[in-house]
Amino acid sequence: MSDPRFEPGSAQGVPAADGHTAAIDIDARIDAMPRVGLSALGGTGLLLCYFFSNYDITVLALVVPALLRELQVSVLDLTHPVVWNLVGYCVGAYAFGRVADRFGRRRGLVLTILVLGLGGGLSALSWDLASFTFFRFLAGCGMGSVLALCSTYIGEIAPKNKRGAYLVKLYTVQAVLLIAVGFASLPILASSPTYGWRILLAFGGLALLALFMINGRGLHESPRWLHAAGRTREAERLLLAMERRVRSTPGVQAAAARQDGVEVPDVAPADPGTEARADQAMPTLALFRPPYLRRMLIILGFWFIYYIAVYGFLSYTPLLLESLGASPSGALFVTVLGRLVTIIVPLLMMALIERIERRTLIVIGTLIMAAGLLVLLVPLGQVAVSAGVLLINFGINFVVMPAFIYTAEIFPTRARGTASAIGDGLGHLGGAVAPLVVLPVLVGFGGAAAVWVLTGLTLLSGLIVTFGVRTRNRSLTEIAS
Repeated sequence: MSDPRFEPGSAQGVPAADGHTAAIDIDARIDAMPRVGLSALGGTGLLLCYFFSNYDITVLALVVPALLRELQVSVLDLTHPVVWNLVGYCVGAYAFGRVADRFGRRRGLVLTILVLGLGGGLSALSWDLASFTFFRFLAGCGMGSVLALCSTYIGEIAPKNKRGAYLVKLYTVQAVLLIAVGFASLPILASSPTYGWRILLAFGGLALLALFMINGRGLHESPRWLHAAGRTREAERLLLAMERRVRSTPGVQAAAARQDGVEVPDVAPADPGTEARADQAMPTLALFRPPYLRRMLIILGFWFIYYIAVYGFLSYTPLLLESLGASPSGALFVTVLGRLVTIIVPLLMMALIERIERRTLIVIGTLIMAAGLLVLLVPLGQVAVSAGVLLINFGINFVVMPAFIYTAEIFPTRARGTASAIGDGLGHLGGAVAPLVVLPVLVGFGGAAAVWVLTGLTLLSGLIVTFGVRTRNRSLTEIAS
């Protein structure tokens, strides 16, 4: 049986002065809101976090050809920065995930963005393979928990029927920005072969701008985390502020209790026993024991296998397409063209995310990605290559949004940051394995063999997630229980 202290939004009784029990029902209060109670400044900060984390992930594929030339390294040498970037991802995911569970979501997010911006900016100053590898490791540490913590935070402040929709909106806007930057990078690389790749990497350092928007005024702490940490008064104050912001009826549960004849104070006094647990987070090992072991294994298995396929394709798209017969310039253009679907998918996902189970959407996305990989093998030249890349990118983006939401939904509040970061972070070890799987096959057996390997891995990841729990339109307390 799980420890009720760690259940998300658990309505633990808080003794009132008159002997009655006052409880802040986090689930009901937030779920009653008509929209997400976050300020425009805080929303913009989250948008920048999403944008720069995804920018850092995708920019490498664009600069690989120039990087090989300028640093005078071989394709196989790229194994080192790619692997160490993903090792850093795993390290940062766990470290900042623990910070978020112990000291708060906002503090964890601030630290991870700080490291991401420094690592991204310093990568542009690389002078050889060793320095580039180290800076990519640093960027990976910062990248490790950005997406997981953003998804966790949104899940904890959004109503149950708005969690997916709000995340999709952020994803849509950052997708437009990524496409604009992607097309703008082409003339930069063409006009400045020596320094173009450095300019693109240096742009990632602008992630530090997000720090001015995720401060205390822009991005408040998660009321769920505050309540689970025993900081009940702060949680109540933030809930009231959120309700005023969205013009929701303040104190939904308190009003209901008064209707039942129970006198409930406007601000619940803190439980001394709960306050003593304010610096306590669920032990990590508890996630690898029942009742959460099954969920953790499903999440780890899915992300690990999925990331082998995704990183195996995204990191080496131009090289893979050239191996299949595309010209170098055509391969680079198609790589950028494939990013166009990052606008189409979020628009479609807005209509689906709250109507279809997250795990079902994930499976659909993996099937689309697998179909796109197989289209690359159709002997229709540039037409097949373009269609295949578009389908693959469509499938990848179709999977990512519900997958991050799902990962953050299925664990309790006091471990949600850690669990989400571990799932995505350790899952990225699959990305670290990708060059060890894809490059030898690509170099030794050709592009067609690499495509078949990536297809099999994609389908396997979709199969794994089918064993997960249902989460759509359910409160976080209900899901975690």
